[in-house]
Amino acid sequence: MMLSRSQKGFTLIEVAIVLVVMTLILGGVIVGGSAVMENARTASLLGQIKDLAAASRDFKSRYGYYPGDLPNAATLITTDGGISSDCSYPVSSSSSSSVGNGIVNSTTESRCAIEHLVKSRMLSKVELSGSNYRILHPFGGGEVSLWYTASNENAVRITNLPCKIALRIDDKLDNASTTPLASGFVTSDNGSGCVPGGANDPLGILLIRY
Repeated sequence: MMLSRSQKGFTLIEVAIVLVVMTLILGGVIVGGSAVMENARTASLLGQIKDLAAASRDFKSRYGYYPGDLPNAATLITTDGGISSDCSYPVSSSSSSSVGNGIVNSTTESRCAIEHLVKSRMLSKVELSGSNYRILHPFGGGEVSLWYTASNENAVRITNLPCKIALRIDDKLDNASTTPLASGFVTSDNGSGCVPGGANDPLGILLIRY
């Protein structure tokens, strides 16, 4: 007895077509999912930037100095165990990176700024690495901290950031400059910006004035 076509199995061509369609659908799901995850990480990073900048301004309003730049911090911040001895230092006017000059402009001040904010209960979303508090950004391999620009203005610093994300941050936060990452509120420390997949990708340091 002959089987009708409807009773036969799939031909190789039909199987191949089904596989191609499934591959395209799966590829679209993966690409779409990656875009959603990237958008979520970018939003998280923007939150970290805004939270750190706001906490730094609030700290200045309360103590008269920016975090990290506060002289003798241990005498003023006594909550949660107080400030470590390494992050409580007197005023020094011996150099341009002196404590109390209104700028977070040394490695020590930058590191201690996060501790000052944590111990004063103005910042909580941080990680403790040894004895140091750190803010790790969601793109891996870099941190968010306080630093300064070449023109001696306080800024949020982001290290080791994918170039396309740096450009997105610039687009969202900086409408004062027509040249991305070159001038305005969001700049790269290299003076030349970056090219996705090319020069300076990932970007070593991104600075956001606040």
